[in-house]
Amino acid sequence: MDLHHLRAVAALSEQLHFGRAARALHISQPALSKQLKQLEDELGGALFVRGRSGVAPTALGRQLAEDARALLRDADQALARARRIARGEAGALRLGFGVATAALVARVVVRFRQRAPGVHVELQDMSTPAQLDALRSGALDLGFVRLPAPPDLASLEVVRDRLVAAAPRGRAAALEAAGPRALGEEPFVLLPRAVSVSFHDHVLRVCAHLGFRPRVAQEARDFATVLALVEAGIGVALLPASAMKGRAARVAPMRLPLPEAIFRVGAVWRRDQPNPAVATFRALVEAELARRPARGR
Repeated sequence: MDLHHLRAVAALSEQLHFGRAARALHISQPALSKQLKQLEDELGGALFVRGRSGVAPTALGRQLAEDARALLRDADQALARARRIARGEAGALRLGFGVATAALVARVVVRFRQRAPGVHVELQDMSTPAQLDALRSGALDLGFVRLPAPPDLASLEVVRDRLVAAAPRGRAAALEAAGPRALGEEPFVLLPRAVSVSFHDHVLRVCAHLGFRPRVAQEARDFATVLALVEAGIGVALLPASAMKGRAARVAPMRLPLPEAIFRVGAVWRRDQPNPAVATFRALVEAELARRPARGR
């Protein structure tokens, strides 16, 4: 028994005429008769009896027709859902991200939900190493990680930024005159490693290139809080230049003349990614990037 047999039973129980049922199914009348005979042989009983004006279902035929209609509705719904998933309009999209791309991801997710409201978006704040492992295992569909990405994964650069030193206005002039190595004499406000392994380690690498290890006075779990603590005079911090926008009144940025201060973040996915929703999301990421000045990436 398959869907063809069930459709034959449902059609004949509705039309009560072999010719009309065959036309409704877009098959020949002999083909319909053959399908019903196969099914009756399998079940061991008659489904319909012929009369002068058409056919009538037996008790077995009535029950099977009722069950067939319910099964066919379920099958049609399952097929429709599968087609929506294949078009990237349903299912789930599992995204990983970190602190550097949280705002970008939020903007793109809003547009993605408008484009594909049937897709459930799962967001996970994860470090770069954790995202790479999850992508390879299939636990994530797309992530936002520090570049360069491993060669087995495809990537698209979305952020190109650099670390700058943030200092309270009252200390900025003296630090600027002394140079970036003088930051080693200042207390630091730092994003903890538990929040972002990649960013935390990047700050430590830049400090090492400047010849010191930072003396941590306070940790904070996001850039806004780090800046607020710097404004309050708790210490200095190394932050992305993009995080300093709009804070120049009370916090002074100091450029770090090191190539190591530059960092890049990209959207990364498996080259054999089977989830069609990823292509839709990537297209929206590219559209978001096109709206921004190149230096903002």
